[in-house]
Amino acid sequence: MLINFPYVERDTPVHRLDVRAKLLFLVAFSLMVAQTSNFWFMLAAFLVSAFYYQQCHLHWRETRTAWRFVIVLNIMIVLGNFFLTNGAVVRGVDVASFHVLTHISFPGFISHAPYLSIISLPISVESLVFLLTQALRNFSIAFLAISFPYTTNPGHIASGIKGLGLSDWIAYAIELSFRFLPSVGRDFSTTLDAQRARGFELDKLRGGIFGKIARLAPLIVPLVIGSILGAEDIINAMELRCFGVGKRTWLYEAHARRSDIILIALCIIAFVCVTSFNILGGFSSFSIFHTLHTQGIPASWLH
Repeated sequence: MLINFPYVERDTPVHRLDVRAKLLFLVAFSLMVAQTSNFWFMLAAFLVSAFYYQQCHLHWRETRTAWRFVIVLNIMIVLGNFFLTNGAVVRGVDVASFHVLTHISFPGFISHAPYLSIISLPISVESLVFLLTQALRNFSIAFLAISFPYTTNPGHIASGIKGLGLSDWIAYAIELSFRFLPSVGRDFSTTLDAQRARGFELDKLRGGIFGKIARLAPLIVPLVIGSILGAEDIINAMELRCFGVGKRTWLYEAHARRSDIILIALCIIAFVCVTSFNILGGFSSFSIFHTLHTQGIPASWLH
């Protein structure tokens, strides 16, 4: 049986938004913040997404599992990217002009054998601002991504996507994708409890990394096989109901309100403006067009 993310039913401005408006906002926002590493642009985007999330009126106890995952993943991505690239990946900035604050010793890659050695990793103003910018970008997208399943009725997702002009197959596939992770998580918990009842102890696995992976077979194999069998059951159920043979009707039909139309229009206008500035910044000599191609670090931070 498929399950969904825990939808929190409330009467808030975000809950009342149409599914299509929330999806377009999420997609357009993600594409916009991915086009630049400007600190001030990212800070503004973070404040917008934080205000949007605040309008959901979601409590920590309701979303703490998702936020714990996002926080850990964000830290791993930001710090992992910094250390794996030796702190040298900063978009639009010449690494030779870094304002270095200090150096730390860290295992890193080198161009000759043994290809791994202790290197001096520079900590600069540019790299620290870039780390903060990356974190703001990830959290900004997380605000919108987490709010979507918690504020959207699961029964309205497929019909809302269908309202975008997509086919029934795509609409239902997207709806199933929203149910996949919660269903796998439920199956994982059930399988783990069943194996523990049979004496399987996850905390007492011995051996190296490959040995531990091999000993996880009693947990992984039933989970994978169960997911495959569940997918086959869904396929059979859809075939028995002649899904895709003719035009499908939906129990719920999405109707855009004035607020939905305004949000969609603002998303389109903002996306076109940001993309145009990004493209013109590579060809025009006007400084305003180069804003998205710089970090936007104040001069006082570089002294």
